[in-house]
Amino acid sequence: MVTFKQILRVFILASLTLGLITCAQGTPVIQSDSEAMPEELETVVDDKLTIWWTQGFLPEENEVIVQLVSDWEQASGFEADLVLLPDRDILSDTQRAIEEERSPDVVFSFPADTNLFPRLAWNDQLADVSHLVEPIQDTITPTALESVYYQNNITQARSYYALPFGQNTVHLHYWQPLLTEAGLYNDEIPNTWNEFWQFWQTAHTQLRDQGKDTVYGIGLCLSDLGTDTFWQFEQFLDAYNLEVVDEQGNLRIEEPGIRQGLINTIKQFAAFYQDGYIPPAAVEWTDSGNNISFLEQQSLMTVNSTLSVPFSQRQPDTPYNRQSTDYYFNQIRTIPWPNKPDGSPHRSILSIKQLAILKDTDQLEAAESFAAYFIQPANIDKYLQLATKGRIFPVIRSLWQDPFWNAVNDPHLSLALQQHQQDTRPSYQVYAPAYSKVLQDNVWAKAILQVLNDGVSPEQATDQAIARVKQIFGEWS
Repeated sequence: MVTFKQILRVFILASLTLGLITCAQGTPVIQSDSEAMPEELETVVDDKLTIWWTQGFLPEENEVIVQLVSDWEQASGFEADLVLLPDRDILSDTQRAIEEERSPDVVFSFPADTNLFPRLAWNDQLADVSHLVEPIQDTITPTALESVYYQNNITQARSYYALPFGQNTVHLHYWQPLLTEAGLYNDEIPNTWNEFWQFWQTAHTQLRDQGKDTVYGIGLCLSDLGTDTFWQFEQFLDAYNLEVVDEQGNLRIEEPGIRQGLINTIKQFAAFYQDGYIPPAAVEWTDSGNNISFLEQQSLMTVNSTLSVPFSQRQPDTPYNRQSTDYYFNQIRTIPWPNKPDGSPHRSILSIKQLAILKDTDQLEAAESFAAYFIQPANIDKYLQLATKGRIFPVIRSLWQDPFWNAVNDPHLSLALQQHQQDTRPSYQVYAPAYSKVLQDNVWAKAILQVLNDGVSPEQATDQAIARVKQIFGEWS
């Protein structure tokens, strides 16, 4: 009789030949689009821990997690099947696998804190990991702890349902040489909100006066195709002190001051574009769109939710990399956000990277063993330095003293560290899981696009967005 394991072995051997599966450090790694892999093989052998992990863009990103899993196997005596899936698939695949009772045991995806884990915790589908978090909670930043303290609608209580290990927030970058060509200087960049944005419009105009017709002053994403638009929009809302959801999870969106603030913010985003200060393609950008536009010097400044823009030029200092090294250290600048319009310091909204264990796992001991191993400071540091290349900061504060993160001579990491050390808050889905659907549906981006593409007034677009948010929250109550 042919067993499932024998069938699986044949599949793996065939896939190795076809290049669907690669093996590194003795640990199988399945790399595939979900459509290319039969559903019954998405979770593999029942007597092993099944880990679904986000697939990296570069081979070395995958190699780090492969090595960490292999090291854990040797240290623990457990075995694991590590499955690498693209971020665009892993969220929907996890939800579908849970519904079909074939879910993985452990899951990590970069956007899971936004679109997946709050919902799973609400539905009582994540394992409570308080006993893993609480012994180390004094080493972790308060915002990171708050970001994994989810509400469970079944137990009607909050608890720790994921293990935080990394964080990112929204950064500002600009091209030094282009600013100089515009006749402006670093020390002239205002620290006040309205004057700051006007500065880049002025720079845009002065570059156009010199014939640079392909350079735009502001690289804001305006599409509903990724996450950058809503992260940027959320930072603007916070700058205007617009609390859409309070810490008790109450929706405040109908309050008159909130509605008017939303109208004004949508007007501001739309006006940047309508007045020609943002590249026309911004309404169709995916999350890489603003990166590409900036690196091709189509945007003088840009707003991005990680350090991926400068870090794309962070290469070993060799004769072959002189141009990228010059870009990184001399030409691309990272700057602090300006103060809020009321004059108070800007506050960064954090996206917390987290590892979760599915509640229905039959490998709980192995899953907790792996989770406890991964969140050891040395292992987190290794993963964040080597796999994310520093795009994601650690949430364990002692790691900030590491020369890699506390790099005073690095023009980008040093500014990013300052942001993480200053006042921060979680995104609203931590307080109200329904807000994860607001972000997933890109409600704010759609409102902006209604104004830009359909000629809808900001007031109408805001009211339609408010109605959609209320509908989403009503479906979750």
